[in-house]
Amino acid sequence: MVYQSLYRKFRPRGFAQGFVGQQHIVKALQNSLAANRLAHAYLFAGPRGTGKTTTAKIFAKAANCLSADKPVPEPCNQCELCLQVNSGNAMDVIEMDAATNRGIEEVRDLRERVQYAPVLGRYKIYIIDEVHMLTTEAFNALLKTLEEPPAHVIFILATTEPQRLPATILSRCQRYDFRPLSEEMIAGHLQEVAKQSGVNLDSESARLLAFRAQGGMRDALGMLEQVMAYAGADINRDQVWQVLGSADRASLAQLAEALHARDIGRALHVLEDFGKAGIDFRQLLADMLELLREQLLAVLGAKKGSEAPLSLQSPAEIMTLMETFSSALLDSRRWASPRLAAEIMVIKHCNQQAAPGEPMPEAVPSSAQRDRLVKVDDGKWQEVLDLVKKESITSYAWLKESKAWIEGEKLVIRYPANYNLHCDNIMKPEHKQIIVPVIRQTLGLSQYEASLEK
Repeated sequence: MVYQSLYRKFRPRGFAQGFVGQQHIVKALQNSLAANRLAHAYLFAGPRGTGKTTTAKIFAKAANCLSADKPVPEPCNQCELCLQVNSGNAMDVIEMDAATNRGIEEVRDLRERVQYAPVLGRYKIYIIDEVHMLTTEAFNALLKTLEEPPAHVIFILATTEPQRLPATILSRCQRYDFRPLSEEMIAGHLQEVAKQSGVNLDSESARLLAFRAQGGMRDALGMLEQVMAYAGADINRDQVWQVLGSADRASLAQLAEALHARDIGRALHVLEDFGKAGIDFRQLLADMLELLREQLLAVLGAKKGSEAPLSLQSPAEIMTLMETFSSALLDSRRWASPRLAAEIMVIKHCNQQAAPGEPMPEAVPSSAQRDRLVKVDDGKWQEVLDLVKKESITSYAWLKESKAWIEGEKLVIRYPANYNLHCDNIMKPEHKQIIVPVIRQTLGLSQYEASLEK
């Protein structure tokens, strides 16, 4: 028997048969099928591996299912047409890959073929995958057919980049946006697939695979298949880490703690261990961002703490580390050596601390430090306030009573002496994510601090 990949073997055959997530879309489509109110063109948009093509095939079966004399909310998967679709041999359900059939000639051929009546079902359904790859000329040729197709034709367009589709195409389709699947949904489905495959997959390993899949079920099943080939019938967390080429959470926590303590020697030693283990440093930086995100959510009470708890309890400190790792991740993509980007990130971050024996900088600049401050021009600061106001009226309310100075590569926001509440609130993550992009755009700075006038 020919081996089938897991994502093909366990592809759902119906909305109630192994379909995971996207309930907002499933309910809408089933209601339209039950009422026999089908649109002539649908657009399925969303990230890869979230069920666009699978949903299109299930919808095609339900619209044409021979178990009733009209469309049904759930295909029977027993009639001749359903079996043909499942085997990929249905003459009434035509799949096209727009990445390879992207020219005007292919679309002209399609326009000629839509005139022919269905062979077995009620509708001739065209599923055009990666439709954003069509050329401009091909889109123009498709417009009229898409607007007024024959009564027996339904188009289903699938894309990961709906913003690349012309507005004239978008306006002619009924659009459904597929969302990334939650880690809980993916982990649960992976355990069910593993069970049916005779493999023992613990919940911790399933959650790790789900996290790395980033919302895509197909990616998750592909990684599970890879781990199964390596680990056999019993899969544990360490085996998953080894196959994925990532560091475990405990080692990531060690790096975070070393950076938090500004211990440059320990941090570089941890990176050295990662290098010896053959870790992908780009993935390492991305995993560190996720670990810090989990810690930030735990500190704010929005999520249960991570499996490798950190001593970091200040949201501002965690956000600073996240910005450090985010910058290093961007650098790693343009440098020949991602490891070098990580090492320079460690050195820069640790050297931000005062040298041994020197006092730490005061929260409020001293008179000596004031001489090094450069006041932001009033007009420029008003521009910053206006941009912040457009993004968040709350952030603007906390910011508008301040004056601004520049100290080196940092913006110093100064409040009157009795504005303690403003000074504390403006450093919160929800305001920081609004203000940092604005000052980066207007002042070329990527960080700020707040203090009170003495």
